Amino acid sequence: MLGMAPYVASLTTINTPHRGCVFADYLLSVIPESVQGTIAAAYNAALKKLGDESPDFMAAVGDLTASACLAMNEIVKDSPGVYYQSVGSKLNKAADGQFPLNFSYKLVKYFDGPNDGLVADESFPWGSRYQMLVTAGERGISHGDMVDLNRENLVDFDVREFYVQLVSRLRRMGF
Repeated sequence: MLGMAPYVASLTTINTPHRGCVFADYLLSVIPESVQGTIAAAYNAALKKLGDESPDFMAAVGDLTASACLAMNEIVKDSPGVYYQSVGSKLNKAADGQFPLNFSYKLVKYFDGPNDGLVADESFPWGSRYQMLVTAGERGISHGDMVDLNRENLVDFDVREFYVQLVSRLRRMGF
């Protein structure tokens, strides 16, 4: 959309809600604006402490709704010549994720189905290759685990090794 395709060989998305989150549409329709404002203020304050100079939590949530993603997907088309692939993961149960993902897992599951604590499985796929990461054991892989937010070693999944292998595969493909 911004004319960057000639400078991009490949695009890999990780646990990205390409089709949005139905639960976000629902929550924005039922939570009073005053409560939304209180929640947004708390998140914006935390984000400022993390270095974001002008956070806008409500704009970010709005961008992640299923309706907003549908509209964006109509406007922004894949560019020929760019290799697109996506990766997703899933929690096996709410307790596998740390707060707030252990809480949102149940909401997302109710509205959207199996998920990583934030994004549903059906929203992840994009491009010519899609990989769903699951564990053989009881512990699932959360949205936070995929960015190594918790710095937690999982028995069935090594996030750092996953990224090494992802980049190695792209290199073998010539990217």
